[in-house]
Amino acid sequence: MFGRSKNTPPVGSGSIEAGAGGGRPGRSLRRLISAVLLFGVLAAFTRPGQRATRAVARRLDARVECFTEPGSSTYARVFAPLFGRLYSSVAEDVARVLTSRRRHRLATIVDLGCGPGDLVVEIASRLKDARIVGLDLSPSMLLWAGRHATTDGRVRFVVGDAADLPFGDASVDVVVSTLSMHHWEDPSDAFAEIARVLRPDGIALLYDLSLLAYTPSEMAKIAEAAGLEPGDIVRERARGGLVASFFVRFKLEGFE
Repeated sequence: MFGRSKNTPPVGSGSIEAGAGGGRPGRSLRRLISAVLLFGVLAAFTRPGQRATRAVARRLDARVECFTEPGSSTYARVFAPLFGRLYSSVAEDVARVLTSRRRHRLATIVDLGCGPGDLVVEIASRLKDARIVGLDLSPSMLLWAGRHATTDGRVRFVVGDAADLPFGDASVDVVVSTLSMHHWEDPSDAFAEIARVLRPDGIALLYDLSLLAYTPSEMAKIAEAAGLEPGDIVRERARGGLVASFFVRFKLEGFE
């Protein structure tokens, strides 16, 4: 009376088969997530992983050409706005340092690798009396930056190389840079030039992505090649929120 026909599948058999078949994509997804998490842990917390991640990031960055058209246009329109919070944080940092040193009036500030000039604009809005020079090796980038130049010369942009700065000895209060240092062909020459142009009470604040930035051992060699002591260039984590947490800051004080 309550028996099943030979053609009727047992109750629940269909759901068991479906569960077995449907579980495979789920297991595959879990394995993929586990592999990604494992890779992330290795990349973040082991030295070999960090070295490998940094090498990959530097290689990818080197393949991206943003210094000539149409790359500079893409950078100015798409990428630069993404770093708006970083530029704001760096500008606040510059203003805070100058104010603490009582150099916020009539200070001379140089932005190395200024790109389309977004950081210069942020600094100029906070330090109304400062003279700010944006310097970049790419004339194409400076076509974008030139829109922000002022007729009185307070904000201006020039073509120049970080390794051959067009400024006199001890003539600059602040040298600032964002996302430029890893592009410098010879960073030791650039740091020698930065040390030359800084006033005795001046300071350089140079920001770069953690994945692309020089390691402490690399920076020690760069400092020595620039004629500086390894401890003269201080490497520290950038402050200023979530975006800034992906960056490091290199600080160099002016010399007597």
